[in-house]
Amino acid sequence: MQHPNPQRGGTIVTTTQDQRPAAVAEPSRRRAWTVLAVVVACSVVVFLDKALLGLVAQPLKQELHLSSAEFGSISGASYLLFGITCLVVGFLADRISPRWVLLACGLMWALGQVPALFAVTGGVLFASRLAVGAAEGPAQPMSHVTAYSWFPNHRRGLPASLITSGAAIAKIAFAPVVTLIIVAFGWRAGFVTVGLLALVWSAAWLAVGKMGPYSTASEIAAAAPAERVPWRRFLFSGTFIGALLAYFTQGALAAVIFTWLPSYFQHGLGFSAAVSGSLFGLPSAMAIVALLAVGAVSDRMLRRGVRSRVARGLFGGACLVLAGLVLCLLPWVHSPVLAVITLMIGYGVSTTVQTVSNPVVAEIVPPGQRAGALGVLTALGTSAGVLSPIFTGKLLDVAETPQAGYTLAFLVFGGLVAFGGLCFALLVNPERDVRRIAR
Repeated sequence: MQHPNPQRGGTIVTTTQDQRPAAVAEPSRRRAWTVLAVVVACSVVVFLDKALLGLVAQPLKQELHLSSAEFGSISGASYLLFGITCLVVGFLADRISPRWVLLACGLMWALGQVPALFAVTGGVLFASRLAVGAAEGPAQPMSHVTAYSWFPNHRRGLPASLITSGAAIAKIAFAPVVTLIIVAFGWRAGFVTVGLLALVWSAAWLAVGKMGPYSTASEIAAAAPAERVPWRRFLFSGTFIGALLAYFTQGALAAVIFTWLPSYFQHGLGFSAAVSGSLFGLPSAMAIVALLAVGAVSDRMLRRGVRSRVARGLFGGACLVLAGLVLCLLPWVHSPVLAVITLMIGYGVSTTVQTVSNPVVAEIVPPGQRAGALGVLTALGTSAGVLSPIFTGKLLDVAETPQAGYTLAFLVFGGLVAFGGLCFALLVNPERDVRRIAR
């Protein structure tokens, strides 16, 4: 859809409809889904790396003599440079192909595991996580940009859901295996395993990774300068602010889950280390169901003519509010089985934030600025992960019992997620913001 731009004498081309130039052929369905599969695998490797610290938490803390707060700071190190590299690469995305960015990221993930193999102090491990986090920063927005280049706007909910499902796949399919490796060979073996998987993924991406016709170089070139808008117009739009608040609050919860959930199962609910590693994937099983359901429903609503304000804004916000309120119940759930079920529902549904937040931001910006906008969203949204594991660690250090500390943390972050969902529902309105940005 084109809107006149009287100030510049050009037009603003929004992303609310198919942006593929007429001269570009319809993409091969097989090629589109092949590229998407490797992009999803990228997400699997990234989130397996994030889950790794949770899996090695107890043996690592014992060997390096770390308090819960100190361990939380090591986990938070992954997010210190995450946002900076995400922003830098996002703004340079029209000059650097996402294909080469993702390949460089994959190789850095592998190399970044090396210092952990020789770590004898928390400082060395902190440096290792800092480097890996810096390499992980650009991966998420570049993954979405690549996937969206193979699918039009009204079919991007499912790809976004599948990319986000990478976290769930990592915990369901790979975390139990990595747990067994850690139990058998020690916590350093976990870092070796993730490093090798990163190398395998890099080779696969080099073989098949490519941008699709919905975000070609010619399209981006055509979007400048007439189709570029001042950053402040969409960064201060209701849609972007609502998406950011939802992303930020769920990001705080996600960092706590990745860092502390296996320890909660072991020390809060009384399961063994091996069983805790296996249970780690259960909330993610619910996440896959929720992600696919929300992505499919929102896409179907859009194809039937329902406004994105409803299909993504109100619907997505309601899902997040529900997720947060369910997590707030944990302090009053005393059965281990019911506690696991509550976590499955609460955390699983909360992950749908990316199914709706990334597409609504992509809707309101011109193609040439899409990577930068998603980079800003990811950078600011995930910055909560710097402090939330440390905050949880401090709660654990002062709590009367481990279970009391963990459940209080889930109450706090569940409330934050509900607040983020409410903001998302009230503020997100892509149709309104497209008109405002086009003025």
